[in-house]
Amino acid sequence: MDRQLLEPSQMDGQLTYRFDTTGRRVALLPARCKLGRHTLGHSQFRAVVHDGEAHISCLACATDTPDHFWRLTATAPAPDRAELSEELYLDLVQSRSRAALSSKDRQHD
Repeated sequence: MDRQLLEPSQMDGQLTYRFDTTGRRVALLPARCKLGRHTLGHSQFRAVVHDGEAHISCLACATDTPDHFWRLTATAPAPDRAELSEELYLDLVQSRSRAALSSKDRQHD
């Protein structure tokens, strides 16, 4: 069995929050899947906060690769509400896309 499939992926970053007009915390989730293929507002996804980690999984990508979900450090208890944010996690999506492209280039050498 491939050992890489058994090991969890590295943390991708930190979950970001904002406060609404009533002072309640709102989690801001990445608007794109970790692989950059899907906009989560148009695809089915699942978000779970547990033991200080938020896992945001694109269900369309779940069958493609074991490293399909975002792993974000959660510094607060899970809020009752969440929103999608394209801007906050854009750097993470772009850096993953660049890393994937450079990895493909190295495989072709």
